[in-house]
Amino acid sequence: MRTSTVVSPAAITARAAGSAFPNFTRLRAWFPRAVWQALRFVSIGFAIAMAWLLWTRPADGLVLFWGLLVPALPIVFFVAPGLWRNLCPLAATNQLPRLTGLSRGLASRTLSEGLAFPLGIVAFFVLVMARRFVFNDSGEATALLVAGALALALVGGLLFRGKSGWCSSVCPMLPVQRLYGQTPFVTVANTHCAPCVGCAKNCYDFNPASAYLADQYDASRRYRSYRRFFAAVFPGFVLAYFLVPGPQEIGALLCIGRTLVFMAASLAVFSVVDALLARLRNVTPVLFAALAINAYYWFATPAAIAAARTLGVPVDALGEIVTPVATLPATTLAAWTASALVLVASLAWLRRSFRAERVYLVEQMRLARAGVVKPTPAVVETVREHRVAILRRRQSRQVSGRRPSTTPNPAATSVSTPITPVTTLPQASPAPRPVVRIAPTGTSVPARAGQTLLEAIETGGGDISPGCRMGVCGADPVVVTHGGEHLSAIGDDERCTLDRLGCTDGTRMACVARLSGRGEVHVSLDGASVVDCSGENSDSAPVAAPAPSATTTTIRSVVIIGNGIAGLTAADHVRRRDSACAIHVIGRENHLMYNRMGIAKLISGRSGMSGLTLFPEAWYEEHRVTNWVNTHVKAIRTDTRTVLLATGESIEYDRLILATGSSAWVPPIDGFGAPGTFVLREADQAMAVRDYAQQHRARDAVIVGAGLLGLEAAHALLQLGLRVTVLSNTPQVMDRQLDTAGAAVLRRYLESRGIQVRTDVQTRAVVTDDAGRASAVRLQDGSELPAEILLVCAGIRANTMLARRAGLAVNQGIVVDDRLATSARGIFAAGDAAEHDGALPGLWNVAREQGEIAAANAMGEARVYEPAIPSTLLKVSGIDLLSAGKVAATRESEVEFVDAGTDGFRYRKLVVVSGRLIGAIMIGWPREAKIVADLVQRNADVRHSLKGGEPRWGEP
Repeated sequence: MRTSTVVSPAAITARAAGSAFPNFTRLRAWFPRAVWQALRFVSIGFAIAMAWLLWTRPADGLVLFWGLLVPALPIVFFVAPGLWRNLCPLAATNQLPRLTGLSRGLASRTLSEGLAFPLGIVAFFVLVMARRFVFNDSGEATALLVAGALALALVGGLLFRGKSGWCSSVCPMLPVQRLYGQTPFVTVANTHCAPCVGCAKNCYDFNPASAYLADQYDASRRYRSYRRFFAAVFPGFVLAYFLVPGPQEIGALLCIGRTLVFMAASLAVFSVVDALLARLRNVTPVLFAALAINAYYWFATPAAIAAARTLGVPVDALGEIVTPVATLPATTLAAWTASALVLVASLAWLRRSFRAERVYLVEQMRLARAGVVKPTPAVVETVREHRVAILRRRQSRQVSGRRPSTTPNPAATSVSTPITPVTTLPQASPAPRPVVRIAPTGTSVPARAGQTLLEAIETGGGDISPGCRMGVCGADPVVVTHGGEHLSAIGDDERCTLDRLGCTDGTRMACVARLSGRGEVHVSLDGASVVDCSGENSDSAPVAAPAPSATTTTIRSVVIIGNGIAGLTAADHVRRRDSACAIHVIGRENHLMYNRMGIAKLISGRSGMSGLTLFPEAWYEEHRVTNWVNTHVKAIRTDTRTVLLATGESIEYDRLILATGSSAWVPPIDGFGAPGTFVLREADQAMAVRDYAQQHRARDAVIVGAGLLGLEAAHALLQLGLRVTVLSNTPQVMDRQLDTAGAAVLRRYLESRGIQVRTDVQTRAVVTDDAGRASAVRLQDGSELPAEILLVCAGIRANTMLARRAGLAVNQGIVVDDRLATSARGIFAAGDAAEHDGALPGLWNVAREQGEIAAANAMGEARVYEPAIPSTLLKVSGIDLLSAGKVAATRESEVEFVDAGTDGFRYRKLVVVSGRLIGAIMIGWPREAKIVADLVQRNADVRHSLKGGEPRWGEP
């Protein structure tokens, strides 16, 4: 075995950590969690003491509260907002229910993604104006304000999960904190929310450096407009507060009216400046934020100094230090000095914020190429409009060798051979860029060459349910009403799937139809437009098939046990070959055939089975297939060729196809079976997990098994708001599909999303509470992990009981020959239950192919099954991943080529022997993955892509 360009797992991890905007898991918390917790209780005590002081000694309390404490907050937001986010007494009160387990953990998208921020803006303006009417002169009213805010924060924590009940939604201070905390001088990691439960959109606590920029580039125009509006009117509001006479002097209505005039003028100036600058989206908000904070401290500093002098603080010393021979009063010099410091800091802040926006856009496009995120239309539009400036920034960063990262990257030079990137940021080009227009919503989505229709539709918020992402499951057909010539040609797998679904011309599988690089493509997601896939509106008969031979004319009844992809494919191909025989499909589940690869969505999603069903009821009627749903088979009588049902009925067969599939395997775990313990293999099991999590307000979940299904389940539970830990009994995640370095990249990505991963651990027992429900899991070393939900995804076992009882040859699966025939005459097997040449692949595309071949041979043909090279192309917890063929070289003649990359969670590897591609791993390369998978399947000669013994990665 020879290896080229190999990078160690440690280097891979270091590179993955090198994001320009590290989240809170990779930031410094400064103190242990216990210290922060103690400080939070101190802050709550201080707030209560402040309210008591305001009530009992209002003169001193008002000076301290309004004169010193409140004026200090904007500069805290400016310099170290994370400090305030961790220590704010309202935040600490809001998190008490979570800490004590009393929170109901509700979630409201209407609040978190819509109404919360404008409510906070209104509350801020009302409360600040109310100072002039009531609070500045009334200690009792201010004490009630403090106490009321603490109470509201506590109620929000009792009702809503995470910080969505106060801190990250309706808090009146949040608009100011978001505006000034976007590029902090000192970053302090969030210690409230470990782990993150995804309670807020673009959460500052999750990623402080990019949260506000994510707001500015959000897909929703209304969502981002609220933020821009606040930045626009804030300078005018600050000036009005200090320049407009109070209500005691000019009356309440006139005071409010003049304040609104100042705000309107500020908004008008903002609009003009924004139009004239025509720069990136956050430039004008940042400029107005800097104006507002300088105006605030110009007026507020003298008052704060006077308040400090009232309380006995020696502030005059600052002026004396600045000018020993004073020609002006020391108090005035102190105020000017403080204002000058704010001005200098704001200028530095402006530069940091301008730079951060460009880095953010580069980072978004990089992550989009890696398949980690889908860029919003606002990001794509801005990159297109300002590509020259952004590219210059990116090129200068490449020339200087620096990365815009707060995380060291010691492995940046460990790759011995430079690799040319496959894709780059959008370049200036006379050719028009592709655009996808989605009906019936009318959404127009700017796209990029090589992007799939599925990716474009997901970016535009289209209602589509992806499945295998290889064009074989049939989960995402769309009708292309215009511009089909701008799409890639239909491949064999896609054609087979379209034929199986009975789709008419113009229908494409969105996951594999790629944009060619120019022109508009119009697609329809309207159910009425794609109903042809069910055959209802199709004028054509099912796809033509070989004429029945003499052998098939005597077949009157074909029974298929199992309504998964193998069983339904078999039914389809039986009907193609015989238009008259009876076809019975028997399924024990109470659902029609569905996309089993998407069942994790049933845990986190609200729409149930909608979008997962692949064969609608009309398909069975059209193809004259008798569908037995929620029906169990009691026995198979090979002597009488009869299938006995548990209902007492029986069905005679001339040919029988066993597509009984597989079931989840549970390793020996003491106590498994208690309420809260689940396996995940079927739709009902996934829905049961979602139901249980809601009923019992589960907070912690443990997944046993770090394979594909386990990681998807972990991602779904995280989206549901639980803290998730994945356990693997091997040294890495996805040990069958990835090598050590690739697994390190994937693990780092999962942990960056808040999923904890532990490897080389064995689960020993389930710990239950007084009610007998799961409360924790005990590991082999005796340690325990909290877990109200234990979900086992440790592998599958073929369902062979029926075959075994019928006397068929059974090993690990139902033993079949090259024609997929079993040991009994007239009986065939396909899918997860079929063992061919000692192998049980357990893959969707294998099951589909076996279903077709089993049906063909059952109807009299003589087709030989040739196992394909195993290939997995999926989006695992949000990142695209391909594993095909051999993932590691095991012989001297085999050569590995590895490109670890230097930009985030990307990794790719080729395994070549004698110039032919026999295996590949690609993480974060969605555009190239399908091409590479096809090359591996064909055992393609790739010597033309090797230059000097190394692959030309840009030419797959």
